[in-house]
Amino acid sequence: MSGNYLACCAMCGAAAESVLLAIAIAKTKDEGKVLDAYRQRDGRRKVMQMIFDNPSVATLGSRFETGFNLLTYWRDEAAHGRFSTMSEMEAYDALGRLLRLATLAAENWTQLTGGSIT
Repeated sequence: MSGNYLACCAMCGAAAESVLLAIAIAKTKDEGKVLDAYRQRDGRRKVMQMIFDNPSVATLGSRFETGFNLLTYWRDEAAHGRFSTMSEMEAYDALGRLLRLATLAAENWTQLTGGSIT
């Protein structure tokens, strides 16, 4: 096996984190602040708080958190360079979750960021 399934899952995780960062940057209008928080320990959690620390989007937060956590697991798994047993099933699951996450973000962009998708 050439490891393409692991690569697929890792890239889906990276893309999910890009969605997270895009939402946070659009909401705060401060890319530096978001990236600084993201680079810190527990950075994903801190960026999630920037987005979902408002009661009007709290219910969306749990839906996004599930998607981000599952996808980032695969990205983290790939980052450690260990042998992986990921298969076609995980790769298709990662792609499906990423597609749903992107759709969820697009459908709720205005509520999440206070602005429109450009």
